[in-house]
Amino acid sequence: MRTANKHATSRSRLIPALLASTASFLLGAAPAPAPAEERLCDSEWGEQSLAIEVGERKNDGQPLKSYDPSNPFEPYDLPGDRYLFARKGITYRTVGRFTDRQEGEEALEKVYAMSHLYTGAYPPYLASLGPYLVSETFSCKVDGNNPVINPSSWLMEKDKVILAGATTACVRGRLTKKLTVVSCDGKKNLLTDSVSAPCEAGRVTTCIHPLAPGVFIFEHSYSSPGAGTSVNLRVYDTGKKKKLKSLSWVNEGGPEAEVLGVEDVDKDGVPEIVRSIAESGKPTSLLKWNNGKLTEVKAP
Repeated sequence: MRTANKHATSRSRLIPALLASTASFLLGAAPAPAPAEERLCDSEWGEQSLAIEVGERKNDGQPLKSYDPSNPFEPYDLPGDRYLFARKGITYRTVGRFTDRQEGEEALEKVYAMSHLYTGAYPPYLASLGPYLVSETFSCKVDGNNPVINPSSWLMEKDKVILAGATTACVRGRLTKKLTVVSCDGKKNLLTDSVSAPCEAGRVTTCIHPLAPGVFIFEHSYSSPGAGTSVNLRVYDTGKKKKLKSLSWVNEGGPEAEVLGVEDVDKDGVPEIVRSIAESGKPTSLLKWNNGKLTEVKAP
């Protein structure tokens, strides 16, 4: 397997917003221009998985072909800049996506017989490019000696810490999603947050909502057949290595059902923890970050 320990990153988004509305006045926030909430969800990112590499080229700026799960033997592109063990400036031509090595090895035998997918100079092989790198630049150090780093699905630097997400394999009918906060030198694991889900859920999606420097809402959600969508919200102050709040809820179907989520209701750039009515979206209760703590405020 050919690997290289260079890393690069992706782009986080910050969307401009309108002036704060009447709702912001009711919440006690002064009307002023402000950025909207930055929504960072790992369902929108790549992740570490096994794949069959069948070629590579220099990144020439051409559009990259995406993975098509309905046609897993159709080659697609992975940008090396976005993965921890890949080479910067290289685009990898890839086939398949596997979490199970035996499944990947069986697919590799099929790819060997499909000689049109590769050249003799680049025989196919099963490999992983390592964790997906979310941030555009890393000023923190990614320390491969930390046992959390290399097996992670993705890594993101935010507010001078590294956030590392990973999902364990199914054990006794359950899978576990873990989010570890690592110090900027890459060596110290400051805290770990985890949520367990039935294997039938397939995956747990994690969204990261910054509240203040070093303070985050970690929003974990998953859907099980016939059981609605489970939402787990945890608020951490990573500087103090302290959990500030934990809420769990099942968002069930029906227009009048009450749902739990995270939304920047007053458009001041700081999200609130919101209970609302599913169909109308009308908030019924709000928890707002104010003066270093979460406070319940009147819903607009």
